[in-house]
Amino acid sequence: MSHTQTTVSWVRNVATAPAGYHSATRPGLPWGWWRANHRYTIYMLRELSSLFIALWSVRFVMQLDRMRSGKNAYEAVVAAQRHPLSVLLNLVTLLFAILHSVTFLQLAGTVQTVRLGARRLPAEHVTAGAFAGWAAASLMLLVTLLCGGRKEGTGQTR
Repeated sequence: MSHTQTTVSWVRNVATAPAGYHSATRPGLPWGWWRANHRYTIYMLRELSSLFIALWSVRFVMQLDRMRSGKNAYEAVVAAQRHPLSVLLNLVTLLFAILHSVTFLQLAGTVQTVRLGARRLPAEHVTAGAFAGWAAASLMLLVTLLCGGRKEGTGQTR
């Protein structure tokens, strides 16, 4: 951010308007203003991710409620999960959740200060620790899901 000194004080220089913006004829920014800058694009996609994650969460809670009705309801929910639109929604939501998680964890070193005695841990180490924790938790969840339903010693599922 640059500043210009005047006789009274420093004044912040304002960035130029995006291409296609004409304040005299059409106030406001053009519809795709955020696509001109990579950081703005990531920010807007991160905000959009909240919508998909919320929709997935509501759908998940509704499916849990339906499954309480018995075996037939459970089989209906499993059959619905195999529908191509359901698979597509799950994949898009997973991609948005990964984007949201990565952008959130990238901020860990900036937002969180970790002190070891009198020494401050560098921001890069805090961020690396956050990603390592995410990887460890994901690995533990994967192992639990893959091996959690097996009987000991038999290799059979319950």
